Amino acid sequence: MLLEIGIALILAKLAGYALERIKQPAVIGEILAGIIIGPFIAGKFFGIEYLSPETEGIAQLGIILLLFISGLEIGIEEIKTAGKNGIITSMFDVAIAFIFGYFAGYTLGYDIKTSIAIGNIFVATSVGITVRTLMEMHALHSKVGELILTVAVLDDLLGIIILSFTLGQGEPLLLIMKVFLFFLLFIIAVFVIIRIKDIKVHVPRLILTSAISFALIFSALAKSLGLAAITGAFFAGLVFSNLPQRRRINEFSRQMGEIFFIPLFFVWVGASFDFYALKDIGVLVLLFIPMALIGKIIGCSMGAKICKFNTRDAIAVGVGMMPRMEVALVVVTTEIAMGIFSETLAHQVLAATILLVIISSLLTPVLLKVVYREEKENKVEKQSG
Repeated sequence: MLLEIGIALILAKLAGYALERIKQPAVIGEILAGIIIGPFIAGKFFGIEYLSPETEGIAQLGIILLLFISGLEIGIEEIKTAGKNGIITSMFDVAIAFIFGYFAGYTLGYDIKTSIAIGNIFVATSVGITVRTLMEMHALHSKVGELILTVAVLDDLLGIIILSFTLGQGEPLLLIMKVFLFFLLFIIAVFVIIRIKDIKVHVPRLILTSAISFALIFSALAKSLGLAAITGAFFAGLVFSNLPQRRRINEFSRQMGEIFFIPLFFVWVGASFDFYALKDIGVLVLLFIPMALIGKIIGCSMGAKICKFNTRDAIAVGVGMMPRMEVALVVVTTEIAMGIFSETLAHQVLAATILLVIISSLLTPVLLKVVYREEKENKVEKQSG
């Protein structure tokens, strides 16, 4: 495990730097580093079995820290501002993504239940890569970044509810009660933090330790209630954004995350890609991938435009919501376990989802860079004019 982590970190740093030199996000280099030391390249040519369960467990802390930092940087006040826009955009996003997925299944001749299951996969979003890219571009604290994070959180909740209602995953009333309980605990935590924020306790680095501990505990709580762990981490960041020590906590979390945990997570993402599963993908991929990407862009862009975002920002929100990762894989594996797909189709849908994860992970940072580069160029032209 020690050797795995050591090799992963140095390769991630070098590959990330190489991508930055050609004006691309470092996160792409980190993912490519994972692909190189994963089973597809190092495993095939050198017989190296990378990614022990221990390494995977440590890597998962990276996405927890990333979303915790996002919550710290955004803050509750900014979320309140983006709240109404987030709800509107999320409703368009989820509805249109689901329709695109259902239409893809229907076009391929699948029955209603199978088409609904594909729609559920299309709804899933994972914005870890988007968040990392926006951080690198210093755009996370923009209105686009705030809306993306708000919509991502709402998508997680709506996606779980849709999965439960369409495929019978648990009692709907019980699910709603769990979501309500999570937000109730969040509100209580915010209230407690506000009340005790001026209390001084002379224990070295207590506030830093408490912040990281709370992020992990709240992530575990969210997961136990059927939500994603990253949702708990994001809300933990919002809770601690109320403290006067917010900047100090953010700097400490960033240093710890960016040096070790966050690059390790994206290396793990790259190493987890199973390219061998793509050989029997069939005609499904011809509709699956384009419809999944276009559905998110159209849905989010429409919602953002209704919320009076300009066209560039609306498209940026749509592009930022394209990535699928652990959420999509959780959905598809859950549906396979339920026997929604035939054995042959199950392999094809899983392979198509893996390819969707790969393409969306690599494409999103590049497209975000293009969108923001155009914005900068337009500003320069206006100033020169």
